[in-house]
Amino acid sequence: MATIKDVAKRAGVSVATVSRILNQDRTLSVKDETRAAVQEAAEALGYKPRISRAVNNRKHIAIVQWISAYKEESDPYYYNIRMAVENYFISKKIGVTRYYVENLDDMFNNTHVDGLICIGKFSLDQAASFQAFNKNLIFVDSNPDSSKYTAVVNDLEKATITAVDYLKTQGHTHIGYIGGREYIGSSDELYLDARERTFKKIVESDSKLSTKEDDIYLGEYDSKTGYNYMSEAIQKGNLPTAFVCASDTIAMGALSALGSYEDVLPHQVSIIGFNNINASKYMNPPLTTISLDTKVMGEMAANLLLHLINSQKIIPTKISLTTNLVERKSVYKR
Repeated sequence: MATIKDVAKRAGVSVATVSRILNQDRTLSVKDETRAAVQEAAEALGYKPRISRAVNNRKHIAIVQWISAYKEESDPYYYNIRMAVENYFISKKIGVTRYYVENLDDMFNNTHVDGLICIGKFSLDQAASFQAFNKNLIFVDSNPDSSKYTAVVNDLEKATITAVDYLKTQGHTHIGYIGGREYIGSSDELYLDARERTFKKIVESDSKLSTKEDDIYLGEYDSKTGYNYMSEAIQKGNLPTAFVCASDTIAMGALSALGSYEDVLPHQVSIIGFNNINASKYMNPPLTTISLDTKVMGEMAANLLLHLINSQKIIPTKISLTTNLVERKSVYKR
């Protein structure tokens, strides 16, 4: 009688790879040619996998990332959330399959999904299609409709107020903003960031602030946006004494621009970022930032999904996580 070792030898792969392919482990990433070689070897040798009850009954979760796999590589915020979710399920011996923009349609053909973790920003149409596919779903970072879906989010409104209030305590009244614009769904619907919305409200209502409309810059959530818009603000003149940047990545670019124009700056410019990514403490100067705990977000969402799957009690819930200011060296007292 053929053994799994015989199949592995004939197919030219490891025993572990044979086992995972024949047991339909959807977390395994191998070439189609390898899968075919294993299947052909098993058939030729008459090998039949013995699927244990434990494996056969194991839960399986789909992680839906709203951006592409390529873009995730340069976005530490969404990458860290996804890793927190994935590591939690792995620790519980629960299978995980990732889906990105480029392979999202494949998810709807997967009949072995017990629940969904949807990371990022999704349109109402997308959310409805996810719910129709599987009623067990949790959104992380945003909520398309709080009356229908459960989500784990950050209190970005309060965080933005904290950032501006801190700058005011340091003597800043002319505060700029560099943020990003994001578009969701197949129709590229504009998603208005809570940080941008809250900052504009603060400026409009606080007579002590001298911020003007052209002190607000909106591009992408990347370092290029921070660099280009900070350079533009410097060249334009009447430079704000401080900027709130909607991400540490934007702040990184803004700090780089300040370094490039250091000799012509009329004054030191203070910077506050968002996310508290690992690199923020190593920037020059070390970045003052609003900490968003991606590990807690991911783990809480994963825990909520398991509770939902096991209890089958679907009561839309919003969990809004508090944030905290991490003071470093990028804010100067006026």
